[in-house]
Amino acid sequence: MTENRLEVQQTQKLSQSLQTAIHLLSLDLDGLSDYMLKAVQENPALEYVPPQKSAQDYALQVKTRFRGGRGDYTGFDIPASADTALEDLEQQLHLSGLDSATARAAEHMLHLLSPRGYFTQELDEFAAEAGIPLQVAQKALDAVQSLEPAGIGARTVEECLALQLREKNGADPLCYDLIRMHLLDIGKGNLRQIARETGATLAHVQQCVDTIRSLNPAPCSLRAETVQYIMPEFSVEAGADGQLSIQFHNDYYPSFRQDNNFLRLAETLQGEEQAYARRMQNAASQLIRAVEMRQTTMEKVARIILREQRSFFLGQYSLLPLRIRETAREIGVHETTVYRAIQGKYLYCARGTFPLSHFFQREISGGTSTARVKEIIREICRGNSRMSDRAIAEALEKRGISLSRRTVAKYRAQLDIDSSFRRGGEK
Repeated sequence: MTENRLEVQQTQKLSQSLQTAIHLLSLDLDGLSDYMLKAVQENPALEYVPPQKSAQDYALQVKTRFRGGRGDYTGFDIPASADTALEDLEQQLHLSGLDSATARAAEHMLHLLSPRGYFTQELDEFAAEAGIPLQVAQKALDAVQSLEPAGIGARTVEECLALQLREKNGADPLCYDLIRMHLLDIGKGNLRQIARETGATLAHVQQCVDTIRSLNPAPCSLRAETVQYIMPEFSVEAGADGQLSIQFHNDYYPSFRQDNNFLRLAETLQGEEQAYARRMQNAASQLIRAVEMRQTTMEKVARIILREQRSFFLGQYSLLPLRIRETAREIGVHETTVYRAIQGKYLYCARGTFPLSHFFQREISGGTSTARVKEIIREICRGNSRMSDRAIAEALEKRGISLSRRTVAKYRAQLDIDSSFRRGGEK
């Protein structure tokens, strides 16, 4: 006889405003502007408030201020290097809750990706070289392919596009068939032939082709530099007395407000039209609150960065260890919320323009951050160009920093320092 059991579970459901605010946290200036413009088109109760100043004005202001001045200014247009992209992917892995074996394999896999973000090695070959079971290698690949942007870790163009399509809710099954069997015909524009072979209407095929063409066959750029034109979320300034202050650049960002004309019109409506107007007003209020929540979260994160990395902003020391988990606990949000808040965001200070993720450093050993370890490796290589990675690891050990040779090699490569053989040379 089957025994029926009744269990009571408590789950937390996020409000619509909170869900929207979390989404807005992941957007930079351009993404936020696009989102707001689209929202205004869909909701007549909203009014788009454009930025009071442009990013170009800010760039000119910063460049004029520091022209011919201090030598530590890194510039407003900064390179989005492969290191930054790779570190971003690694950070996502650390937040994914993988077991240690899978996490190590996935991180190793990240360092084998092609410049366009593809994993080109055969999975069984990777497993054999890494000394892990094939099942662990498959779990690692699944973890890499779950990272953002969608398409990372794909082994073929078809798989890359399919991974991106999977992120779109309610994607048409025909799109998957076209990606799998008709990419060449799509490239040639043979839509009528595709329609004949699939039995779909030409309009249906055209709709799917438009969706496929909106996907990106190169989801990211690794080991290649591209220049980004960016707008920092805020600036940090140090006064003559050593006091630090934060300036948020709200004038450069768009915002929402209730449309007064629609409010006056809504007062004259009745019945279903009045109900529709109220729904639009409620939706508008939720979006306005979401934007305010985004700003509040950014301010909290900014103040923690300022407090914990005070010495860095004063030009005294390297960055100290700072964890996303601890920041999330202090703010009272989930770790992924903090991650979204710092992803693709920047700050400006006297030492240059930096991604917010740069200030969240892992502790290596003895309270030393990743950034400081890299600085020490650079100093060691500058002092002795012939030192091997093993010798560098031994030199670090004398300073109380324990790193494996493989980790030293990884950090050295991220610093764009050649191996000892290329640097000078073991005979």
